[in-house]
Amino acid sequence: MPGGVFSETLQSITTTKLKELSKKRNHFENQKEALSFKLSNELDQRKKLQLLLHGVKQSFAVTTSITNKSASDNVTKLSSIELLVKNLEKFLAQAEYDPSISDRTLKQWEQNLMQHLNIQSSKHQYATLYGELVTEWLSAEQQQQADNIFNSSSETDEDFQKIKKETVARTEGRANWEKLVFEPFETDQIAIRSYLSSLFGMDEKNEQAKKALNALRKQVAAFGNDLSSPGQFNPAVLHWTINGLISSGLLSDEKRAALKDFLASPVILTEVADVLNMRLVSIDTWEWNTDLAVEQRRHLNGTHHMFIDEDLLEALFLQYIGVKWSIFFKKAFTDFSNFDGAWLKLNKPIPFIDQTRRDYYIGNQSGYPGSVQGKREKLYKSIYFMSQLPDSELDDQADADGAEEAEHQNIEKNHSLRQPAQKMPMQLQTILNSYNPACSNSDTAQQYSQKTRDLAPSNRNAPSVEVDTLFNDDSANSDKPPKTRMEIKQFLLHLLSTEIIINTSLHGEFTCARSEFESFSPSLPHSTIFCVFEFFGLSEKWLRFFQKFLEAPLKFTDDDISAEARIRKRGVPAAHALSAVFGETILFCLDYTVNQSTDGAQLYRMHDDFWIWSPSQQTVVEGWRSILKFSEIMGVTLNKGKTGSVRIASSETNKPIDPSLPTGDIRWGFLKLDPTTGHFTIDQSMVDEHVLELQSQLGDKKSVFSWIQAWNTYAGRFFTSNFGKPSNSFGRAHVDAMLSSFKHIQNLIFANTNVVSYLKDTLKARFGIDDVPDGYLYFPTSLGGLELHNPFIGLLQLRNGVYEEPGKLMSDLFEAEHDSYRNAKKAFENKSPQVRILMAQRYQKNLDNLDPENFMPFDEFISYREEVSVSGKVSLLEVYENLLKQPGKETAGWDEWDMVLAKAIEGGFASAFEGMDVGYWKWVIKLYGEEMREKFGGLAVVDKGSLPTGMVNLVRSGKVKWQG
Repeated sequence: MPGGVFSETLQSITTTKLKELSKKRNHFENQKEALSFKLSNELDQRKKLQLLLHGVKQSFAVTTSITNKSASDNVTKLSSIELLVKNLEKFLAQAEYDPSISDRTLKQWEQNLMQHLNIQSSKHQYATLYGELVTEWLSAEQQQQADNIFNSSSETDEDFQKIKKETVARTEGRANWEKLVFEPFETDQIAIRSYLSSLFGMDEKNEQAKKALNALRKQVAAFGNDLSSPGQFNPAVLHWTINGLISSGLLSDEKRAALKDFLASPVILTEVADVLNMRLVSIDTWEWNTDLAVEQRRHLNGTHHMFIDEDLLEALFLQYIGVKWSIFFKKAFTDFSNFDGAWLKLNKPIPFIDQTRRDYYIGNQSGYPGSVQGKREKLYKSIYFMSQLPDSELDDQADADGAEEAEHQNIEKNHSLRQPAQKMPMQLQTILNSYNPACSNSDTAQQYSQKTRDLAPSNRNAPSVEVDTLFNDDSANSDKPPKTRMEIKQFLLHLLSTEIIINTSLHGEFTCARSEFESFSPSLPHSTIFCVFEFFGLSEKWLRFFQKFLEAPLKFTDDDISAEARIRKRGVPAAHALSAVFGETILFCLDYTVNQSTDGAQLYRMHDDFWIWSPSQQTVVEGWRSILKFSEIMGVTLNKGKTGSVRIASSETNKPIDPSLPTGDIRWGFLKLDPTTGHFTIDQSMVDEHVLELQSQLGDKKSVFSWIQAWNTYAGRFFTSNFGKPSNSFGRAHVDAMLSSFKHIQNLIFANTNVVSYLKDTLKARFGIDDVPDGYLYFPTSLGGLELHNPFIGLLQLRNGVYEEPGKLMSDLFEAEHDSYRNAKKAFENKSPQVRILMAQRYQKNLDNLDPENFMPFDEFISYREEVSVSGKVSLLEVYENLLKQPGKETAGWDEWDMVLAKAIEGGFASAFEGMDVGYWKWVIKLYGEEMREKFGGLAVVDKGSLPTGMVNLVRSGKVKWQG
């Protein structure tokens, strides 16, 4: 929200432009009114048109005249009104002599001129409205404070209950945080050292792990020395340090604005670098030089988090150190995981005898594409392994405002009863029924690619090459790797749903367990942190520095000035780069213990949120045991509300879940995994709870701009994020469920109306403006609109591109495998007896059970389909990758007239929509462009430069302040 000098500047600019606009509008409307009076008294159509033409020239200051013809008239670019006036002057001269020019034609010319006058009136009217909206917005906070004072003496019982609930939530949140942070929790460091020594091979049971650990310790010692060297800060370093700190969420709006000012001044950057270099030299004696204010902030999902308000120079110094250690440990732990023999691989080699038999019967397959197991390892390493640590100084994983996970509030604390044994989903039964060894379809492999295309229709309304070139639309590029934390979480759900489809089809069952550590950051024991870092070889100097950093003197901003600061004794501060280093270093030990205890299973972990799955329930059981042991030794606690497990079966046979696995549902955001179908469904009860909260938050917004910003963030981004991102593995039913949910949300909030009608009524009531076009609400602020987000459009762009029946890919694969088997068998049998004798002689020495005459059984042919691609045009890897794909976006088709309107935007379409989802805006423009053209003569509501739209966009880019 706006504040301080920036707010005053924006108000001053808006007031100045509104005054100038008011002068122009009054002058124009006075001329228009006088002209209308003259026209009403003129009955001759030709004279009437001459009067109107003259009045239009005066109103628009058009100087074009047929008497001033020059050679450049044909090449000078004229505005539409100038061109119209110039032509009508010529046509009226013709009408003076040509009796064939009818009154009907003259009347059409009159209507055309009047339309230009009315359009200009609309532009002035909506430019004034925009300025009034800015003024309303800038005064909203001050008005809110005044309302709070008034309401304190005249509040209703409903108001009182609402305030009481908010106060209780904040008080309880603070009390729980203080109980964790200011009360030390001493873990058993002897037990931790013993645990780590055994885990990392110091007991001589894993020599390769021991070697990898020694290499890691050497790296830690060397880097600690390098980071202490002087002269590391300079303006270039400060640029990435400042940008990272701005996006971290640690600082207030005012301090972020100050840092942006730093970036604009080379002199300031040089001075800051000098000061920070001095601090680096004396890092041995560094300590907090003042008490740190603690601010309690409410997140959109209803939780309260504590943030430290630091001195800017201190924050920059710690950001640099934190990022440097983060990058180092990301690489060091990656090196450890790649150390030969230390980290157990998921993708294991095929046993020698089995591989030799495959080579004899079907030939060497090393030239075929990779395997599903290899793909799993690649995705894990590139996306989830140490995902909270950056690869470089320029990495930015910050989520947009509103992209955060919803919290499930109604949690059953005692999950003593399990659900009945899961039955096979109908989709999986269809797949398995189709997997009949006796079936034969010779064209299956050849038709597979076409079948997958039929499942996901292509973009039939794709824009022309000219449109793509002009607008640089990359909306079809749907398979970009996930970057932000929210994208990484949502891709995990795609992975899980893909694994459910594949594993229940191939292995008959699938088990998954997930959990999250309770209040991990504020509860992490300092004794655990120091013990783990010491084990990894951190020097005494850096251990002392980290201890001083953690043991900070804290004092709440709400406290009385006389209150004393208290020393942090447990946990790490929120939003700090160093906090990520502490957390990820300890949790690396969790990753490794799960890897070792499960013979290479992957723990999909996003900071303190982790998932483990396998077709083998025993693998998950072993992994869960190692998780419980880690938690007990390290002094961290699992969050019962985020803990659960499921065993999904693909047959009618009851397969009870192991009692050692945790009870509870598998949930994420508004999604709940149905243990019977294996599908994620939307929990409507959770949605309804957040709809009530959204209503409350919207009611707290006192300006149209802030209301729309809250709506876009909550109703748009928050709900969209927590419904899960559409993918082929989710299927089209998921998109339909999202569309229905958004319709349900609007029906609950607006009862008998909708968001558009509500805003139109609001504009009429507050500013007296009527007949507002729908497009004005949805068009971007860069064109003078209000930029209300429509969540239906983005989903409808995706819907037709999603597989309607994702599981059908597996039944198609089974058919293709039989076809590949027949082809391989035929190729083997077609070899001459001499060739088979030579081959048998070559392989017989390694195989006692080689049958040189009869081809390998079908079950053996497909036995390693996850480890290697079976020869043929279709493989399990192709199915896996297709299921993981996200649908490409369809956009509304454009014609030549749409192109003309887009090109007519002052500054160009690309400039007006820079950094936006172009496909979305093409849809909006096609949907509302015609009414906008009729109202405003084009796509722009106001003329460029008439109002401070750029500054408004800058302020609106800030985070919403939520009530409570």
